[in-house]
Amino acid sequence: MKISDFRGEQALDLFADLIEPAAEIMADKNVVDAARRGDKLTAIKIAVKAHKKAVIRILAILDGEDPETYSVSILTLPVKLLEILNDEETINLFRSQGQMKPSASSGSATENTEEVES
Repeated sequence: MKISDFRGEQALDLFADLIEPAAEIMADKNVVDAARRGDKLTAIKIAVKAHKKAVIRILAILDGEDPETYSVSILTLPVKLLEILNDEETINLFRSQGQMKPSASSGSATENTEEVES
């Protein structure tokens, strides 16, 4: 099931279950940067290598399986991960994460900060 297919209480339960493993992956600057660039395969590669348990937990939850006993094959793994990254809701999440970053500037770009002599 795609993330965007979950609605109502089922969506709330999904959110509660996914928040920790998703936050772990989304805190990885390399994963987020690759996803924002549209380089989904690199984002997947980084996430799988650096966050194996979080990836397995997410896949198990989406498949309605127990993360402790969940097993994914090498043939289905790329398809499942691309489904997640191609989901419009996931794409919007990565976009919104970029908008939430604090600005490097603390003032207006046109503001004059020079002292005026009297």
